[in-house]
Amino acid sequence: MSPEVKKNGPQNAPERLVGKKARPLKETAQAEVTVGGYKITSVEFVKSAVSLSGLPKERLPQIAFLGRSNVGKSSLMNALMGRKNLVKVSSTPGKTHELNFFRVNKEFFLVDLPGVGFAKVGNSLRDEMSVFIRDYVEKCKDLRGLVYLVDIRHGGHAIDIETVESIRETGCPVLLIASKRDKVNQSELAKGLKLIQQNFDLEEKPLCVSSVKKNGLDQLWQDILYAISQKNEKREGL
Repeated sequence: MSPEVKKNGPQNAPERLVGKKARPLKETAQAEVTVGGYKITSVEFVKSAVSLSGLPKERLPQIAFLGRSNVGKSSLMNALMGRKNLVKVSSTPGKTHELNFFRVNKEFFLVDLPGVGFAKVGNSLRDEMSVFIRDYVEKCKDLRGLVYLVDIRHGGHAIDIETVESIRETGCPVLLIASKRDKVNQSELAKGLKLIQQNFDLEEKPLCVSSVKKNGLDQLWQDILYAISQKNEKREGL
């Protein structure tokens, strides 16, 4: 059975380059906010990494976010952390070339990965980035799971399905999330969820979220926090 975090709550959760110069540490305004029932007292951008040697030295649990460019990944991460512009939302899909680490409540990292497909980079850089992401997912022992976003309107492209299967092979738990709930009506929602369930061989329909209307953030935080609480005793790595 694929190690998905199920949408019905913690009881169904799983057991389990070359790039731009890294941005400097950025402390954010420490306004306390509650998102989806989860209280956030501090959020900060810690660093960018373009190689495994550049990962944070601080041994905190990590949850990574991945998906095709323009799927709404950055917007979702901002919504989850209760910040508007902490995770940069690029007007040019595929522009992000590094892993960006955000420390939440000084307890864990949310990690923004480059968009799948990397439309705006050359083949050589695209290959290096793909290898880097694969190595990170496979070897980072602090990684508790990966949230993979699929646009509810499209149901998943071939590259999405291939990427998810590749991640599953590493043993890393994958949580499929349908994004952009606010872009579809009820009929389109039902159709999209069914298609994603079929395309990714899920036991249940995935959770659908909206960064704009904040739909699904409470359940997503529950799943993230459960995954963070799990130890990766069977995974070997950095």
